Order: sequence, then C-alpha cells, then structure tokens
Amino acid sequence: MALLIQTMQAVVIRSYGGPQVLQVTELQRPVPAAGEVLIRVAASGVNPADGKWRMGMFAQIAPLSFPYVPGYDVAGTVEWGGAIAAGTRVFAMLDNRKGGAYAQFAVVAERSLTRTPEGMEDAVAAALPTAALTGVQLIEEHIAPRSGERVLITGASGAVGRFALHAAKACGAYVIAAVRAAQRQEVLTLGADEALVLGESPSGGAAFDHLADTVGGAAVALLCRQVRPGGRIRTVATTPIPPDGLPSAPQFIAVHADSRQLAAIARAVADGNVRVPIAHVLPLADASKAHRLLEAGGVGGKIVLAPWL
Repeated sequence: MALLIQTMQAVVIRSYGGPQVLQVTELQRPVPAAGEVLIRVAASGVNPADGKWRMGMFAQIAPLSFPYVPGYDVAGTVEWGGAIAAGTRVFAMLDNRKGGAYAQFAVVAERSLTRTPEGMEDAVAAALPTAALTGVQLIEEHIAPRSGERVLITGASGAVGRFALHAAKACGAYVIAAVRAAQRQEVLTLGADEALVLGESPSGGAAFDHLADTVGGAAVALLCRQVRPGGRIRTVATTPIPPDGLPSAPQFIAVHADSRQLAAIARAVADGNVRVPIAHVLPLADASKAHRLLEAGGVGGKIVLAPWL
C-alpha cells in the first residue's frame, strides 16, 4: 500500500536527562510488520513512568536505543494493516521498551488494540491504558481479594489507585483508602468504605487483610505493619517500601497489555462507573512542559499530548 505521508512529527530523546532532552523532530513514518497495525495518533497519554525512562532509571536493566520516541498510551484511528478496517477508532498500550506514543503515527500489535467506545473522547481513551491496567491487574491478578476481605489501597484517588479501588469493590472487598487529608472525601465519593490519612498509622492490631500500594516509601511501611500475617502486600511504586518489621515482604508488580481487560475498563468509564479527569491537553511541542508539570505534582488529572494540535 502506498503511503501518502512518508514522514511525521515525533518527540525524541537522544540521551538520558531532564525534560529538556525531549525534542520535536521529523521522522520516517513507521511501517507495521506482520501482526501490527499503523494508527494515526489522536492523543498520547503521559505517565510518570515516561519520565523515569527518560531519566535512565531503568538503564541498567533495560537500556534504551536512541533516538527514542517516548510514551506507550495511544488513541486514534487505524490507518492500515491487520484485519481492522481503516478509520476504526482504537486505543492501546504499547511496549514500554519500544515506546512510540509521542508521535503522529504509531505501530501497535493488533492483539493489543481495543476499540474506543462510541462517545468517548480520544483524550480520555489515551489516558486509560497504563494507569487503568496497572490498577486493575494489581487487584485482580496480584491481590485477588475474596468477598468481604479488608483491602487497603494507598493513593486511591490517583490515576492508578482509582482503578484499583473500582476493581477491589467489584471483587466484593471492603476497601480502606489511604490518601492525603484533602482527598478523603473524594475517595469516599469514588466508592471507598473508609478513608485514612496517609502517614497516620491506624490504631489496633491487624487492620487489613491485604495492601495494594501505588505510593511507596516509609509512610506506606507504617500501614504495612497492620496487614494480618499471611496477607499480601503488593506495590506498583518505584519508591521502595522499607521491609523491616513487616508481616510479609512487599512485592513489586509490573503492568502488561491486555485488550480484554482494557475493553472492560473502557466500558466502566463509558458507563460512568469510573471518572478519568483530564488536567491538560498539550501539543507535541509542549512534551517537556508536560513532564515538568507531572514531576511537580498536584496536577489533578491526566496530561495528554495531541500530536495534530
């Protein structure tokens, strides 16, 4: 098939570093291989992990090949390739080692694609994959609570935490959310049964059956001490939880693409069961600004890049 547009705009990094290493440039448009689809990207989600890859946090275990196009959450339309009709609206999580989301076009494994629900904005779809899949998999695949069990979720109002909360409630768990004081009412509105202030240890003995962490650090360790013997402590945070004095060792879990789970997540969002606040929609040229905003904290929602702005 002839390509009408051979090049595209993309954000690249040519070395590890701060947000300033993110530069917009012109690249050859990627060509899908067998089992892949080329999509015209309408929106690219920006995640905290994007900055960690950019800074070289994972360089020892998974070095990047430069120039590297960051990002792995995309929403857009099928351009060509595979069995899905051109023009179909889709979204997906890309391979985080390959990246490619901060661009006008991206190749995606066809098995990873999920159709975007009618009426869902591309910015919302692009905000979902990594954060939502992380939260759902944290609960469904690694905590696996039984109905009635008490599950503590740290950072339950965040992009990952709110999906962990939704998944835990769907399992029938009694959910205690640990958040900043200003977020207590919000997580109760999101469906938590109780809300604690992160950093304050609850009184009494073993208060929780399991703990699902999205924050990490010493404040979470205080809460881990309240997990019953044999309870599961799982974390998605790159800030370690000090293990001293804990009933079990915290285990880090990593997200993986799953189009079936992503379709269920999209239905929950489309039906209004989970809200996904969007804080900023920025052009590719503002990728470095997006990273600075995210790293400063307190954004209040997802940041999305719109490659055709």
